[in-house]
Amino acid sequence: MTQQASSDTTLPRRPYGGVLAVQIIALVLLIGASLLGQFALFLEVPLCVVAMVAFTVFWPFRGTWVDRMLGVLAGLVSFVFAFNALGSGVLYPPLHTTGKLAVAAGPLIRWACVYVFLLAAFTVIGFARQMAREQRTDLVRSLSQSLTGVVAMASMPGWLFIVVAASAHPFGGARFWAADAVCVVALALVVLMVVALRHWLKDFDPDPAVPAPWIGIALLPVMLLGLVAFAATLALLLCQFGIAG
Repeated sequence: MTQQASSDTTLPRRPYGGVLAVQIIALVLLIGASLLGQFALFLEVPLCVVAMVAFTVFWPFRGTWVDRMLGVLAGLVSFVFAFNALGSGVLYPPLHTTGKLAVAAGPLIRWACVYVFLLAAFTVIGFARQMAREQRTDLVRSLSQSLTGVVAMASMPGWLFIVVAASAHPFGGARFWAADAVCVVALALVVLMVVALRHWLKDFDPDPAVPAPWIGIALLPVMLLGLVAFAATLALLLCQFGIAG
């Protein structure tokens, strides 16, 4: 009991103010970078890389180095395919499609397919790892934390697609109201993530050997919001090309 109590006291502090500051700074930089137009990727790319590296260093979960490496692998594959989708697209099969919507949304749809494949593959890998353990204590928790790290790392490159939304033409008529609705929903999800983090901190149980794991937990919602950035971009493209008006 004494050893358990002493180990609990060595757990790092969970400064909500510092966590909130990291989140706000990251979100301001990521959203602000999208306003640079054709130069947005020059800032979005290093921001995503820095966030993914910081999340790996300040890993907010309990686990082994294998969990981190799986997250790094998922993030690397997702990032490469996202960046390539916005560029040459040589890593993807050719799409024989016509129409402005198909051309504009093509990079997003391609990356979405890769993302789904990554989740399926790493879910199987994670489940196989847990089944291979001799002692399967805390199996559900270990599996969920490992997969959460993979999902966060794979989702972060979704922020790269926000540059597509930022370059969209002004909306009018029905498109204007639909685009406003998309922005309101996206903003609500951002606020929800920030508010939910206070509850996540209550169950925050990092590895005591990890330096400043609160930075990792602060970056977790930001990285997951990469999916929101991706979905909002796709929805705005539908508003621009898919709604008559």
